[in-house]
Amino acid sequence: MNKATRKTLADFTSRIETIKNSLSEAMSELESIKDEIESTGQEEQEKFDNMPEGLQDSDKGQAMQEGADALESASSDIDDAINGIESAIGNIETAMQ
Repeated sequence: MNKATRKTLADFTSRIETIKNSLSEAMSELESIKDEIESTGQEEQEKFDNMPEGLQDSDKGQAMQEGADALESASSDIDDAINGIESAIGNIETAMQ
């Protein structure tokens, strides 16, 4: 391996490390957001569950249920994103070996 190739690999390793750090920061922020969304969704679901049956069937009740369902879906989507980031970090670490 010549000097130019070693320099290219060193530059590549530095760039990968920067990307890995950025992904780790993004994952941490996504975890925080996901926790808040889950909490809000659970609160909405509890409010809906505690409504009288007649109100649950009303437009307001249905809107509340739809909102809780949407928050649950958002939380699941964020969880998928976190798993993707974790996979990417693992792949980057493998590439750096």
